[in-house]
Amino acid sequence: MLNDFFQEIDKAKTEAQKNYKMSNIKINQSQDAFAEATASPYLIDFKNIEIDKIWLEDYFKKIIFILEKFEEEDEVLARNLKEGFGKNNLDLEVLVKKVFSLDSNYLMILAKKLELEKEDLYFLGLELGKPVYRVYAEKLKGKIDRDNWGKGNCPVCGSPPALGYLRKEDGKRILWCQFCETEWSFMRLKCPFCSNEDQNSLRYFFTEEKSFYRVDVCDRCKKYLKTIDQRKMPDPDKLLLYRESIQTLFLDLLAKKDGYLNVFV
Repeated sequence: MLNDFFQEIDKAKTEAQKNYKMSNIKINQSQDAFAEATASPYLIDFKNIEIDKIWLEDYFKKIIFILEKFEEEDEVLARNLKEGFGKNNLDLEVLVKKVFSLDSNYLMILAKKLELEKEDLYFLGLELGKPVYRVYAEKLKGKIDRDNWGKGNCPVCGSPPALGYLRKEDGKRILWCQFCETEWSFMRLKCPFCSNEDQNSLRYFFTEEKSFYRVDVCDRCKKYLKTIDQRKMPDPDKLLLYRESIQTLFLDLLAKKDGYLNVFV
């Protein structure tokens, strides 16, 4: 059932991406893009992007339809979102930007107003923005040397990584942005959040049941990153990071239980 839900969301997201028309936002596509990017945190500032409201509303309605289709036990989410939007209590563009900015306080207040969980609003804002982020990220393919970026944040939009994996071919550590879905390589023994390289304060833990899932933690900044060892996966060629980020929620619970912090809402 969960896989069917994600397939429906993926399908709607791909269709929405095809239908999206780019707005006038500055994109660095020069030959020196990589050199210029290394002097700044990112190439695109999604906080200032203007999203087509008609397109956004249409995509929102498709997501609501999917939620209604798969909500058998809990019908509150889709209903409250529809009512909130209908009563002008839910501004979709603002939600997308607040989620991208990781504004937990905004989500907490809005969730209370709509009688929902802030995690539900985070999911909605993330999904609504993804097709837009991916459109712009596609424009920068080949412009950035992702193997030599050297920073913990996404080279395209500046966001922190939501997931990492150890590549099956060579064990290289690859980080993944949940917003624009950009991937880039990063040092194995370095915290992507605070740049800590002290091996005595960097470690990881995993569960015996699924040893290819692990959590990399930093005892200096107390943040963690869920990581997948692709070399140990039963079927490594079927690694889908978007789905893995959802299906590994049990790792978030384990990390938080041990006192580590999630950089996201």
